[in-house]
Amino acid sequence: MRSSIIGYLPNANLFAHSAAMISTFSGENDHYDEFKIGDWKTFVIRNASGADNDGFVGGEAAPTRPTARGHMVPELNQWIERHFRLDLLRLARVHSLGDGVLIPHRDFVEFEGDQIPWTRVHIPIQTNAECLHGEEDCIFRMHEGEVWHFDATRLHSATNFGAQRRFNLCLDFDLADLPLTAIFQRPEEAASERKPEIVERPAVTKAFEAGLLGLSRIIEARNYRTIVGLLSRVPFYRDAPLDQVFEWLLSICYESGNSALYEKTAAFSRFLRDERVISERFAL
Repeated sequence: MRSSIIGYLPNANLFAHSAAMISTFSGENDHYDEFKIGDWKTFVIRNASGADNDGFVGGEAAPTRPTARGHMVPELNQWIERHFRLDLLRLARVHSLGDGVLIPHRDFVEFEGDQIPWTRVHIPIQTNAECLHGEEDCIFRMHEGEVWHFDATRLHSATNFGAQRRFNLCLDFDLADLPLTAIFQRPEEAASERKPEIVERPAVTKAFEAGLLGLSRIIEARNYRTIVGLLSRVPFYRDAPLDQVFEWLLSICYESGNSALYEKTAAFSRFLRDERVISERFAL
């Protein structure tokens, strides 16, 4: 696993008001619709324009400021200002995850080679033991206060099986050639030797896999999203790599005899894993 904990900033009980306020937000940014199934929302709280619906990170360095929603969670923005380098920060969002799942995908495939323009970190501010994250063939828990450098160039996913919502702060920085610890106002304050909590899962048995592939008998356009969501969650409770989700889905569509769904799945898999252009969308 390439993702790693690069710091720890204890925040227990600091954001109770912010969490309650975020729970009331509506009109979430919809730029992620083709990457998620179920109850997953994202809200921009800080950017260069101050507009709630602007989740774009431009090529020009520009100072960030709270959005209208950001002004409704002042303690969260103040915490960001206190602990992180604002001169390097380009975007701050909160991901709100209820009963939902991120379809396995890779970020930054729009950019060539290693020309990834910014560095992304995640800090859980409210989570639970049933909220899980995945990278390639590894499943793990992210705990409140842990500052993660999440390698989103690799296939990744997240889900929440718990009743409590998970709120995750996502910060994008322009580091150029600076080290990861340059994101912190005081790197020594955030220094930590915490290790990721890896989640072990039972193996995929032949009978279990046969049950999944049996979905070929019922899959159609009207339940396609439901089946994508079901398959996307399997690696969180069975020992299968995230990439296996696409192999299962392709096999199910092929065996169904529905050529339109098979072709859609092949195109969707390429979109999620291999190639897309900036601002490209996919009608799932």
